[in-house]
Amino acid sequence: MKFKKLFALTVTAAMTASFFTGCGASNSNTAAKKVETKAKESIIYGINTAPSGVFNPLVADTRYDVNVNAIIYLPLLKIDSKGEFVPALADKYEISEDQKTITYKLNSKAKWHDGKEVTAEDVIFTLTSLADPKYGGELSDVVSRIKGAKEYSSGSAKNVLGLKAVDKSTVQIELTEAYAPALIQISGLQTIPKHIWEKEPVEKWAEAKDLLSKPVGSGAYKLKEYKDGEFVKFSSSEDFFGEKAKTKNFILKVINGDTLQAELKNHSVDIANIKDIKKADIESVKKDGYSVASYEDFMFQYMGFNLRNPKFQDKKVRQAFVYAIDRQAMVDKLIEGRGTGINTALLPTGWAYPKEGLNEYKYDVEKAKTLMKDAGWTLKDGTLVNAKEEKFEVTLKVPTGLKAREQSALIIQEALKKIGVTVKIETMEFPTLMTQVVKNHEFDLYLMGNTLSADPDPKAFWYSKAASDKKGEIGYNIVGYRNEEVDKIIDEGLSTIDRAKRTETYAKFGKIINEDVPEVFLYVQNNDIAYNKNLKNFNPSTFDEFANIENWEIQE
Repeated sequence: MKFKKLFALTVTAAMTASFFTGCGASNSNTAAKKVETKAKESIIYGINTAPSGVFNPLVADTRYDVNVNAIIYLPLLKIDSKGEFVPALADKYEISEDQKTITYKLNSKAKWHDGKEVTAEDVIFTLTSLADPKYGGELSDVVSRIKGAKEYSSGSAKNVLGLKAVDKSTVQIELTEAYAPALIQISGLQTIPKHIWEKEPVEKWAEAKDLLSKPVGSGAYKLKEYKDGEFVKFSSSEDFFGEKAKTKNFILKVINGDTLQAELKNHSVDIANIKDIKKADIESVKKDGYSVASYEDFMFQYMGFNLRNPKFQDKKVRQAFVYAIDRQAMVDKLIEGRGTGINTALLPTGWAYPKEGLNEYKYDVEKAKTLMKDAGWTLKDGTLVNAKEEKFEVTLKVPTGLKAREQSALIIQEALKKIGVTVKIETMEFPTLMTQVVKNHEFDLYLMGNTLSADPDPKAFWYSKAASDKKGEIGYNIVGYRNEEVDKIIDEGLSTIDRAKRTETYAKFGKIINEDVPEVFLYVQNNDIAYNKNLKNFNPSTFDEFANIENWEIQE
């Protein structure tokens, strides 16, 4: 099976011939002229938040670094806009009848950016690293059901038994049981080069600045230059085994949201997310020479409670917060209706989202006040106090860089004031928030977005063991939610590939989360992407913003 080329662009030169007939009898022929177009050497993509420089897909923990890695590194298989697998590092794959063994055949021409071959050993190294007991990233669950992974992680085995290099280009992965998300998780994991990363202990990868700043990937583009807070520059890889990039350079340029429209008007960027631009201004953007693509995002916005804080351990308090916030008004006014409300920890457009049985928590200030009273809080001079006369005062931590999120903090502050809760807003750069909230668990409330994959595996965010109370220890169950029933439901949903059964199981999960309200689920905002009207083959979708990037080109 040969490497599948996506959206190949054929440029045909147009030939025109004009014939002019004069007053006399003679005719004059004008030679046909070839209309030539020239592709720009660089495409500039404007982004509103700077990557932090963690250019290793196994330890990157922000969407912005994930995007960089998606350009540099290839997974075994990609998913197209229809949700179908297409070749990437692997030409093809096979699944055994019992659904427990996956075999991948790598493209024999696949190379790393330093010229070395991509082999089955690289795939095995990548997956083994996730099972290492000292691995500190969020992807360990990808290998949790590979045979021998637990033994390797516990130190009782020297390798992962279920990983086998059949030959240089064939890798076989054996699971302990049929596991629904395994195919998409393993296939979509970006492979890293063994000969580069085996030099550094896995526990030091996130701090390995020299390796992180000089990533060696396998994609159509390689990293050329990175300047913290300003840009990431890529250049086409001449040795890329697939279809070569049609544009020589690709640049992610960090731009201030306040100057976005000016940047577009001046054409200093070719592509930019304009979901924060007013709807009325989108027409101006189009007049300036841009087209607009709109698609549903895979990130939902939410406000998290620190469930370690006694104030938030009564779900009546958490429910009161949801009732007190007019979330529909947020969608209608803050993002001008360009999004969807959400009531549980699943994407509303996804197959797993419960179709019925969710409390919508429609805006109701009086109900919020009643719930707070039932939870033991009394209004006194406009402020809630408990039996010890302690005031309900909390701090909301907000990352900068996303205008709608920053504005939602003010809306939340004013909404909660109406029920007697005093909210102090503390803004900070995203990396600082990650340290304080995710790593050190030092917060009352925080605003963030949660990104979900095409297969909505909740384990990394909602499993009890995914929570940590230890300062300095990262836990992606950030709020500290622990529920044995939810743990069992998550395990049940992951143990079958039957979509109908999984839908039923995740409906149970969604309804419990909806009732417990460990977070205030706000909305999913649409992505509106402005792009140069002459940009060809730009096809972003919910789960792949940089789909077929190698085929992007701007004809001048």
